[in-house]
Amino acid sequence: MFLAACASPRYQAPPLDEAKVAVERKAAVRDAMETALERRARVYDLSWPVLTANTELCPRTRPTIGVVLADRERLARLAGGLRDEDLEEIGVSDDLVLVHVFAGSPAETAGVTSGGRLLAVNGKPVTDPEKAAEKIREGTKDEGRVVLTLGEGGEERDIEVSPVESCDMAVKISTSQAINAHAATGDIVIYTGVIRALGDEALQFLIAHEAAHLAADHRRKYIQNTVVSGAGLVGPFLYGGAWVADMAARIGDRPDISFRSRVVHGLAPWAKGFEEEADYLGAYMFARAGGELSAAREVYDVFSRETPVAIYLRATHPLTPERQVRLAATIAEIEGKRLAGDDLMPERARP
Repeated sequence: MFLAACASPRYQAPPLDEAKVAVERKAAVRDAMETALERRARVYDLSWPVLTANTELCPRTRPTIGVVLADRERLARLAGGLRDEDLEEIGVSDDLVLVHVFAGSPAETAGVTSGGRLLAVNGKPVTDPEKAAEKIREGTKDEGRVVLTLGEGGEERDIEVSPVESCDMAVKISTSQAINAHAATGDIVIYTGVIRALGDEALQFLIAHEAAHLAADHRRKYIQNTVVSGAGLVGPFLYGGAWVADMAARIGDRPDISFRSRVVHGLAPWAKGFEEEADYLGAYMFARAGGELSAAREVYDVFSRETPVAIYLRATHPLTPERQVRLAATIAEIEGKRLAGDDLMPERARP
């Protein structure tokens, strides 16, 4: 009775050809995997100069040869939502492969290429990406070099690679389409939406901004400040009340700072100051990596276009016009040091 009372379609779509659906499914999986890996390659290559040129500014560093490893299961995760069986269906093997070799890395210089199979590390066979990565870290740390045994075209060859120091930061990609990035988890997380929105130079500046958050230890400082302020106890109640106030403010006069942001500023002191510091330090890290400073403006231009409220409504970040003005001043400071032949080191805050 209930089903009979439900509304039904008025038009009849053609019947499905399941064989054609299977073909389309395989094509869609292959396209999704290739697109995801292309985006990752772009972000990895842009992050490499930032992380290797700024070891003086990073509290923790590590030796690295610049490779990303994956078996089929991990490759599916890297593709952002695919499953192991999806890749098996399109013929992807379960071998341990070098998914990406960073541009300009010691591995690339030594002749290692993306897509090859990794058979052994320092003569010891490997099949698991995590264990292989650990063997590479141990070899580069203890011996200052590592020998990779690669399988290419049915043949095996050994390549010796010596590492370089890099900031100890992982770069990850979120499948979110938001125009955003963050370092709140202790990693540099770049959203797919912002990858699509920015050119290479601007995207590299954004990576440097998030690296600056980690270099300045902002995550620990946020946690420390919220513990001191008692945010865990009163925060949810105050934030809930602020949300109601913000809804009411939409009807009346437009505030220059949201009530939720007022709560955040009170419960997480220096949140806005940390963002200003990351903008400043990030510009230096970007410049030290050889970035074109004028391209950094594109990041704030995109934020203004995609989130116009950031032009006039203060939140946990500075207003975008303020960020543009400070960026111009920072660029002038950096260019002045270049002309004077000074080291590109950011100025310390005065006590």
